[in-house]
Amino acid sequence: MISAQRYRWIIVAYSLVIQAVCVGILIYCFALFSLPWLDEFGSSRRDVMITISGLQLAMGIVSPFVGRAMDRYAMRNIVLLGVVLLALGLWLCQLATALWQIWLIYATVMPLATVMMGTLAAQTLVTKWFVQQRGLALGLSALGTNVGGLILPLMVAALIVDAGWRQTFNLLALMALGLVVPLTLLILRREPPEHSRIHPARGEPDTPSPPTQAPTNTPTQTPAESLAGRVWTSREILSTRLFWLPFLALVPLNMAFGALQFNLGGLVRDIGASDESTAALITISALGMVLGKLFCGALGDRIDHRVLFWLANGVMCIAIGQLLVAEDYPGLMRGVAGMGLAGGGLLPMMGLIFSARFGVESFGRVMGFVMLSVMLGGLAPVIAGWTYDVSGSYDTALWGVYVITLPAVVAMKWLPTPEQARKLHPRKLHS
Repeated sequence: MISAQRYRWIIVAYSLVIQAVCVGILIYCFALFSLPWLDEFGSSRRDVMITISGLQLAMGIVSPFVGRAMDRYAMRNIVLLGVVLLALGLWLCQLATALWQIWLIYATVMPLATVMMGTLAAQTLVTKWFVQQRGLALGLSALGTNVGGLILPLMVAALIVDAGWRQTFNLLALMALGLVVPLTLLILRREPPEHSRIHPARGEPDTPSPPTQAPTNTPTQTPAESLAGRVWTSREILSTRLFWLPFLALVPLNMAFGALQFNLGGLVRDIGASDESTAALITISALGMVLGKLFCGALGDRIDHRVLFWLANGVMCIAIGQLLVAEDYPGLMRGVAGMGLAGGGLLPMMGLIFSARFGVESFGRVMGFVMLSVMLGGLAPVIAGWTYDVSGSYDTALWGVYVITLPAVVAMKWLPTPEQARKLHPRKLHS
């Protein structure tokens, strides 16, 4: 049998695949589907953006409930239900005769699918299997969204041209079922080691302590280890600045990325480039995100998480400045690359910040509440689309991102370190 030390990396690879499928289809390919919807349904950019905003708002609503379920029930069953819902949603979308029908599907079926087999599921799986090297594992796992962003948009762009967007949805549904279901049944057959403890010296799961052994909460433990057994109630989570400071600080970064990512098709049309150029921009964004995730994942275990946050926001501000002055496709490419680099660090950064301060046992519940930031970020694409419909430009929305980013950057100065977090709350072992 494969040891837990090695099997945990198989879990990372699996989490990469499920994110590539789910996030690649629903998030990265959205800009490609938005273009035929604009033409077929005769809709405004704001109306098309309501689709993705509905998805993100509903994700925020259902995430706390699904996150709590992930702490209590088998991840295998949750992921399988998620992929079935994804395939069902794709099949229903290709039957739509009006945009409001796609709104309904993206606000009901798709959010459940995204939460059950997307980022929340992947980060929960990885966090339960790792204490040591958690930052690296989360960074590698988060690459799954970008693998989907690198492969699927190019494939989908070609399929839309050859077969139309409706048939493309059918093919994506079959692909999701054919890939994720067998992998889930094969891989998710083992439970993580107790408290996900991997001994820093041996790299192997800790064995249960004998009754006479000294308490494990000694000064030699890392903050993550000391919090590993603590179970947080919803009331405790929502009443501490350990949650609210990073939560509110991450919202502007999330909004900036969402406003730009989902309006890429519109930005391409504005500079006179062909619709097919959108797929290349999505690929550039995905490559930038790969670098951002590797950077944050590699350094997340070594440096202050606040420094990572400030770096990501600095890069995002530079990228927005580039997009404000871009007048041609190369200029747009530079801005999108910076946007991807900054946005790429968002997912591993979220996992690192909250797992280091809340531990493992309640990670699903905590991240379920954290995903409410996606709900707030989901307003950004609609706001950006609406400002374009009113003014004929995205500039107002881009300047608005600068305005909301500054308070978040300042507020993160007061985020307690993991060591300070351990002192703020006494340890409570899982009974």
